[in-house]
Amino acid sequence: MRDTKIEGQKQFNTAVIGYGLSGSVFHAPFIQKHPRFNLHSIVTSGNIAATIYPNTQIVRDINRVTDNPEIDLVVICTPHFFHTEQAELAIDAGKHVIIEKPVALNSAGFIRIMEKAAQKGKLIFPFHNRRWDGDFLTVKKILAERHLGEIVSFESRFDRYTPVLNRAEWRYLNEDGGGTLFDLGTHLIDQSLCLFGKPTSVFCLLYNQREGSKANDSFDLKLIYPRHTASLRASVFTREPGPRFEVHGTYGSYVKYYFDRQEESLKRGIIPDNKYFGLEPRKCFGILHTEKGTDKQKIKYPTQRGNYMGFWDDVAATLLGKKPQEVTPESALLNLNIIEAAFLSHKEKCIVDL
Repeated sequence: MRDTKIEGQKQFNTAVIGYGLSGSVFHAPFIQKHPRFNLHSIVTSGNIAATIYPNTQIVRDINRVTDNPEIDLVVICTPHFFHTEQAELAIDAGKHVIIEKPVALNSAGFIRIMEKAAQKGKLIFPFHNRRWDGDFLTVKKILAERHLGEIVSFESRFDRYTPVLNRAEWRYLNEDGGGTLFDLGTHLIDQSLCLFGKPTSVFCLLYNQREGSKANDSFDLKLIYPRHTASLRASVFTREPGPRFEVHGTYGSYVKYYFDRQEESLKRGIIPDNKYFGLEPRKCFGILHTEKGTDKQKIKYPTQRGNYMGFWDDVAATLLGKKPQEVTPESALLNLNIIEAAFLSHKEKCIVDL
């Protein structure tokens, strides 16, 4: 049942748990700027947040948030082995939750969260914000308009050159840290599911390429569909990156270099309501080369504006009962099922059916 107290409020008092890269870059700035949210509290052991958000309560203990009846929504952006415990704690306390990816370390843990949320009548929002990347929105638009016909090949990559660990060492120096597959892989899988739905099977190769890596830092993942394969890749040793997206169909191709610019802008302190936020210069546009009947063209196809605020618009509208949520818990659970199948595929060196 919908929480009528939430539906009647103008703003949702929101608490952010954790103020690392995720909390400081992808959450707090958007909560601060969105008219439907009030950045009520931040749970952090540091002092930086207090300087940036002087009107926000800075607390050291998560219980100060869960025990506070003023708080409606909790954003969990701590290391992912804390997600299940903290989400259950927040839901038990009567809060709706946004959970950073991955929502849990395994599907069993997330099923427990889903069951508890259903019992308590609370909503879970998986933070799969890259559905609002400008480049992905462009691919989605091109496919919806059938410029490429039937898709026969899809490749999506997050390639970087980071041979030395410079942050989130827990992700790679612990065998259970999840590595890059749980990090960037979650986004790539979610985007593919958004475009093509559930694959029939999975094949994956994982690599520990950095010296000292105990968890995967690079991967080559294949989501196998009846008529095509989605190749999802990430590497930490790519100094000269290839295309971000490469999509081929019966009518033609779309090839796109360069990453969505929102993360880079946020790290430079550009706020989400800046008039240029999410825009990409023409030199970065991808190439659409299509032959659809008598319509033949090879053009620089304008990249859609990136819009991470769209995630928060969706959360607000869902909490107000105006629409179903965009990123469902069920899609996040399927994402975890695919990651588990990928680990099994790598271990057994085989294709795993879903």
